Amino acid sequence: MDEKRRSEIAALWSTETASGVTVYPTLAAVAALANLGCDMGDALPLLEEAEVAFAAGAWGSLAQVVARVNAVMGRGLVGIRAGEPETWDEYRSRTRGALRDRRAATPPADRTRTSDYEDRVRAAWIGKCIGTALGDPVEGWSRERIAAEHGLIRSYLVAPKVENDDTAYPILVLHTLDEHGPDFTSTDLALEWVAHLPFAFTAEWVALENVKAGVLPPESRWERNPCGAWVGGQMRTEIHGLLAPSDPERAGELAFRDAGISHYREGMDGAVYAAALMSLAFDKPKVESLLRDALRFVPAGGSFAATVEEAIDACRRYGDVARVMDALAPSINRHHWIHTLPNIACVVTGLVLGEGDFERSILTTLRCGYDADCSTGQVGALIGCLVGTEGIPERWSAPIGSGLRTYVDGFEEIGFARLAEWTVGWGRHLAAAGATRSGTAKARRAKGVERA
Repeated sequence: MDEKRRSEIAALWSTETASGVTVYPTLAAVAALANLGCDMGDALPLLEEAEVAFAAGAWGSLAQVVARVNAVMGRGLVGIRAGEPETWDEYRSRTRGALRDRRAATPPADRTRTSDYEDRVRAAWIGKCIGTALGDPVEGWSRERIAAEHGLIRSYLVAPKVENDDTAYPILVLHTLDEHGPDFTSTDLALEWVAHLPFAFTAEWVALENVKAGVLPPESRWERNPCGAWVGGQMRTEIHGLLAPSDPERAGELAFRDAGISHYREGMDGAVYAAALMSLAFDKPKVESLLRDALRFVPAGGSFAATVEEAIDACRRYGDVARVMDALAPSINRHHWIHTLPNIACVVTGLVLGEGDFERSILTTLRCGYDADCSTGQVGALIGCLVGTEGIPERWSAPIGSGLRTYVDGFEEIGFARLAEWTVGWGRHLAAAGATRSGTAKARRAKGVERA
């Protein structure tokens, strides 16, 4: 067996991230399904066998045992799929829905024509890049390790890297709009992944491989995917809020199409919530009001909504990041550091304790740990949108430069000015199309009343 083959099999059991964190993929996948209520009892003796095989360097045996574990997980996935909403209308019916009658401070079509729309979109892109670059070196670290090794952080830990998977996926949303228009489907977007993404991670990696094999959405989020409740959906869907300012209903629906390629349960909730947050940010509300309003777009009474509420309450009760995270630990620590729930808790903590200040918000989020580039990137994008480019300190924006580098084939380098122009162009198009449909529907209703 050659070294490449040995390395590939060994990585099924243990691998190390670029930030120096050891990850146990098979163990994490089994735990993820157990957290969702699946009976993983049949997997436990197999995990013991796998650990023995790994320690002995018995790579063929390890590959066999992992295959048997995968079979157990496949049976578990059938159970958690039952009852999961397959359409946006099904999903929306489980929310409180009061914001369906909401009147934004500025109507969506008008919001895209305001003088600050492009600036706030640009600030969101810059803020996301700052946050991911800040969090990337400590991705997966505990807050205790971050504090012990870096103390009170005030600046980038290393020279900022402007390439990150968090910023890759939104580019393909914009490209999909170019290729397929506003009515693009989950399959349209998934096929753009196949054309332009050379690799992916966790749930996105499984979905990408599924689509390559002809398993298209919505099946792609279920086949061989124990990580659909993890944070990938949440990390990539702010773009839909930028495309639908002050229109959280549309933002949520777009995010549902996007996340439906790879995510379910809390993973879907995080995606819809991130999009609704960004959309509502254009009304410039107070941070806590923003967090609570966006909750109306995820299922009430679920674990995602409960975690957000618990985090807001802990921030108000304790006011200190260490004490807040201690209070949240019993409910979030049972999840993997890539799971949606601990990371939305970090996002909420950074936003509430940061009180709308860009630097305080991203640094507070960073101190929480977990998947730090995702959570700090989300907070950087949201606060960037709230404060605009003038509200982002130059000492954070200058080291980032004028744009992104990506691993997306065909979009290896792209400037923030171009990203803002591209996003705003589609935002205005979507708003105009929505206003036209709304006006037509109203006219039809009026005619119906007249006839009656």
